[in-house]
Amino acid sequence: MIDLHIHTTSSDGSDEPEDILIKAQQLGLKYISITDHDSIGAYKKLREMKVNNYFEGKIIPGCEFSVVHKGKPIEILGYGIDLDTISSAGIVSDEKFLERENAYLKKMMEVCRDLNLKYSDNLSVKGGKYFATQIMHSDLRKYPENEKYFTKEIWESVNAFYRTCVTNGNSPFFLDPMKNYPTIQEAAALIKKAGGRAFLAHLYGYFVDDHEEFLNSMMSLNALDGIECYHSLHTTDTTKYLLNYCNENKLYASGGSDYHGKIKPNVKIGESIIGAKIPYEILEPWLPNNMI
Repeated sequence: MIDLHIHTTSSDGSDEPEDILIKAQQLGLKYISITDHDSIGAYKKLREMKVNNYFEGKIIPGCEFSVVHKGKPIEILGYGIDLDTISSAGIVSDEKFLERENAYLKKMMEVCRDLNLKYSDNLSVKGGKYFATQIMHSDLRKYPENEKYFTKEIWESVNAFYRTCVTNGNSPFFLDPMKNYPTIQEAAALIKKAGGRAFLAHLYGYFVDDHEEFLNSMMSLNALDGIECYHSLHTTDTTKYLLNYCNENKLYASGGSDYHGKIKPNVKIGESIIGAKIPYEILEPWLPNNMI
């Protein structure tokens, strides 16, 4: 079994890389990939460890890149990448991340003040790389009196808050973070320059009217190598659909839990939907040479 979508404290996960390796070993996983958001910091930590003391399987170097397509924020997974090439490109800077997210958080606090929403006035992004959106959403939910201002979906889901408020030009919370995001073609070109392959992440996590049309528009760019078919936001039916889509269009398939630890407590390493393991067979046709 495999898991090719895992987050650590180098982005918005709660587990250190060491913890991930121990859990993967306990579960008997053979291949994993740590895919932090716009960060390869976890791999710097791995270089200082004796990985084989914790995990007997293989680690595929990866990263989840924030990109923009048709005015919407999406994510592209890069696998089998040369980490030095990615680092030298300058788009995974921790310093830039903290500066950007603290600026976003300040703006959202101003919006809360203007809307008379209850919020904590000492919020900041520091230490672990939690996004401003996550910190703001979590803080708003601490005050029950705020709930009446949001739909049930937005109140309960940080993903909905991000994709329908923060990136929605009609919302007072709009921040236009995408102005700094690369396009699919630009991100895929960087991934390929680094010797890797580029995959569309979690199609059904995006708030669009027609997922099939959205998928076709991305694949028509001929920039991506494959699609993340197994994912915790997908169902058995949507997973089958994506696997068939890959087969019919000569694309590779990938899969991962999108594990974040305490941030997403219902998501388990090595599973897509609850109880469903992610099979090695989807990785075999494109198994990278570059592994740890």
